[in-house]
Amino acid sequence: MKQLRQYIKQILLEDAMGFVHDLAAASDDFGRKGEIFFGGDPGKGGGRAIKRAFNANADHKWLATLDTVHWTGDVYAMEGLKGKGKDELSATMTLPGKDFDWPLDYGLWIKGRITLAANDQDSLYTGTYGDFGPGQGMRGLSRKQAAHRDASSGRNKRPLVSKDYSRYDKLARGTEFGERMAKNIPYLLDQSMWAPAGSNNEALVDNWKPVGIILTRGDEINAISGLDYIEGTKEDIEEFAIGVTKQIMLTALAFGVPVYDAERELLWSPK
Repeated sequence: MKQLRQYIKQILLEDAMGFVHDLAAASDDFGRKGEIFFGGDPGKGGGRAIKRAFNANADHKWLATLDTVHWTGDVYAMEGLKGKGKDELSATMTLPGKDFDWPLDYGLWIKGRITLAANDQDSLYTGTYGDFGPGQGMRGLSRKQAAHRDASSGRNKRPLVSKDYSRYDKLARGTEFGERMAKNIPYLLDQSMWAPAGSNNEALVDNWKPVGIILTRGDEINAISGLDYIEGTKEDIEEFAIGVTKQIMLTALAFGVPVYDAERELLWSPK
């Protein structure tokens, strides 16, 4: 009986109805102060409210099973993320064991806590990593404030678009209409809502650690897979590798992780 009560309590804590009710209760935090919010940029207050509601109602045990990859078109810039595990990164989500869908050529496979997720990135519009950096006045921080945040808690992102949830508290739990409307949201809270738009899904991942580097270009995959004789030292890589292949290996060495293709096949490891 005790286990049953705990199970029911967990269900009530992790569901879409609780999520939209929390957002309705926080509706005054959305948009510009003193103005009625009808949808659009929820502002810092609304963005924080969305992430608080997600943290309280999402099934984090299931979300932790997903593989998350941060993608970039420039492998030379990837190494700049080393030591930035406290900064939230946008990543795609993939079911465990499935091939990775990719929007760009290079991926940093990471593992951390998902703080917000959506089946379609256009539903979140979280912007780029640089949008939340020092000097970005549009995000409400001075250079000094942003630099202090980067050095302490890390760089956090937020959704820059939201609809109005102020009337969602009228939805009744347990009714067919209410439950259906509660799930008519862009956010991915649990396995029952998994319907990704391919590589366009998005998760914000915080407190992450690197797992691997993902390659998608056939010529680079073939080049790296034929270089297993190169040991995982900077000296060996500098001597025997060239061009972008060298940079991929140096980046893998910097993170201390292997290199994989999109089908999860191991191509090279510095260990």
